[in-house]
Amino acid sequence: MGEAPDEAEARLEIARAQGRASVRFHERSGRYRWAIVMDDEKTSHGWADTESDAWWFVKEAVNRPYRLSYQRAPRGLFSQPPES
Repeated sequence: MGEAPDEAEARLEIARAQGRASVRFHERSGRYRWAIVMDDEKTSHGWADTESDAWWFVKEAVNRPYRLSYQRAPRGLFSQPPES
């Protein structure tokens, strides 16, 4: 496995390598479905218009700061990827 520029990218690469994260094109809807299974068997999934947006959502799901804690995240932390 290659070197990742930061810790968030490293977590995403590990999830990809272990087969816990996937992005697949759904022909009927014409969109990409992303899904990830975390260590405690919780899943996150959703839809995106492009493959790069789908991997961005997977990266956000892997690196959520409030995962496995009893604290509630402040509202509005999860946002759309920046437009480029």
